[in-house]
Amino acid sequence: MLEREHKTYHFFENENCNMCLEQASSHRVLGVRLDKSQGRSPRRKTGVGVTVCKCSNCGLIYPQPLVVPLSISDHYNIDPDTYWNPSYFELSPDYFSRQINDAKRLLDNKAEIKALDIGAGLGKAMIAMDAAGFNSWGIEPSEAFRDKAIDQMGIDPGKLALGSIEEADFKSEKFDFITFGAVLEHLYDPAQSISQAMNWLKPGGVIQIEVPSSNYFLSKILNLYYKLRRTNYVTHLSPMHSPYHLYEFNLESFQEHGARTCYDVVYSYYDVGSMHNFPNAAKLLLGWYMDKTNSGMQLTVWLRKKK
Repeated sequence: MLEREHKTYHFFENENCNMCLEQASSHRVLGVRLDKSQGRSPRRKTGVGVTVCKCSNCGLIYPQPLVVPLSISDHYNIDPDTYWNPSYFELSPDYFSRQINDAKRLLDNKAEIKALDIGAGLGKAMIAMDAAGFNSWGIEPSEAFRDKAIDQMGIDPGKLALGSIEEADFKSEKFDFITFGAVLEHLYDPAQSISQAMNWLKPGGVIQIEVPSSNYFLSKILNLYYKLRRTNYVTHLSPMHSPYHLYEFNLESFQEHGARTCYDVVYSYYDVGSMHNFPNAAKLLLGWYMDKTNSGMQLTVWLRKKK
């Protein structure tokens, strides 16, 4: 147990890959991640370092040991007015449109689509889905975010449950579509969370998941920079500081998990991500390369529950 900046953590050794169950003893050690932003010279900083490993079978990147706070609210019960700038509260007409269109296509334009947003935040995706004819529900673990969704965004409190996915209680086979938008990388047992969501999904229904890619090209570049500086630091994950990422995923992570459970990966794509600190010429070249090599920042997968 460790107390750090008024937060208490427990550490749990990973014996197997969370997604494919390969023994952790065979996994590659990538380096060390500090409990703060590392910047260009992490060797000059003090802090608690956690080893970062990569599964040799499915490519999942994870901390070893797994870092779990005694209180989840230490991380996520944040004032939404400080977490997001004011423009985020505005509703764009095309918000969540790609996901909505993909869900309709994969569900053969079903007349009524019951949807669940896991980690609903302010409820913007719920609002967009309802506007598109879906019947949506949500789960949000932060009481402050849920209150904001209800009071400012007009979300029906009966449709937005307060709690984690582990605490949520829905009927089996209730939903046609479930979305994890930038959520799974924060969960301590992503494989079990997917299985739990699959229990709520109808046979033939689909789940959409957005996660950080373990094959992100710019991470490899920064890791090389750290190595040339003769350090063992890496840029992957942030288990003890914002945004509290615990995992980075590969497409094979989901294919392996689906093969031993109840779903198939039916569609996937990579997004390059932002490159604010690069000159325009470098952005064009790097964006082209990452697009061609599927080495962008974010991986999106669509999973279909087997009938």
